[in-house]
Amino acid sequence: MALDPSLLLFVPADRPERFGKALASGASGAILDLEDAVAPDRKAYAREQVRVFLDASADLANVAVRVNPPHTPDGDADLVMLASARRVGAVVVPKVGAVGDCALVAEIAGDLPQIVLIESARGLARCEAIAAAPNVFALAFGPYDLAAELGGSSDADVMDVHRARMLVAARAAQCWAIDGPSREYGDAAIPARDAERARRMGYDGKLLIHPAQLAPVRAAFTPSADEIAYARRVVEAAARSNPAVLDGTMIDPPIEAAALRVLRRAGALSS
Repeated sequence: MALDPSLLLFVPADRPERFGKALASGASGAILDLEDAVAPDRKAYAREQVRVFLDASADLANVAVRVNPPHTPDGDADLVMLASARRVGAVVVPKVGAVGDCALVAEIAGDLPQIVLIESARGLARCEAIAAAPNVFALAFGPYDLAAELGGSSDADVMDVHRARMLVAARAAQCWAIDGPSREYGDAAIPARDAERARRMGYDGKLLIHPAQLAPVRAAFTPSADEIAYARRVVEAAARSNPAVLDGTMIDPPIEAAALRVLRRAGALSS
């Protein structure tokens, strides 16, 4: 299993002094971001900082690297760097529009687990095939780039139809489904609200752009004590008989699967 992608914190790749802080923040891992967080004239510098960090670190299981888009000079250089560096937990691939983008990543960087960003019209239109591509283990939704391309708003009432399609694609391919980050971090209620919506839809986690988002997002995705206790009772009842009855409610395989998901989420997102 690759790294747990449920609470990944972005950190600019040209700020190496922040790498360790991001990994120690309590997030499930850190994404060293060579793409949007780095100005064009600092791409080469950032790439070298990532290479140095990877070569010097003992444990990279919780480290992901977001490369620049495939089929671009910076993207190719990023992938070549990853191919020669110590193995990271995952590569985050932006602007994926087709299965061929995932294949190019594998061709250059090897069989690294891929977290694919669905943030374009082409990517959304092909998300079912992309989710099933070799080495892809998670899809992440990118509402802001998608909204800009579509010419609409990134508000939830507009984006949720696209968010739902990506979720179905991920589930059909047995991939993780990760919601994109909230842009706000000064008001904890906003990322908490966004995370609660994503959790209710069925998403496994959410990307983070600031450490202040960690606590509210973690809280939104962590089941309550009552939810955990009930999920355990469901699983125990299902183990005794199938179908089972618990508190006057029939426990069939879909109910058991939902309970198991609650227990997995509690284990993956608890401190």
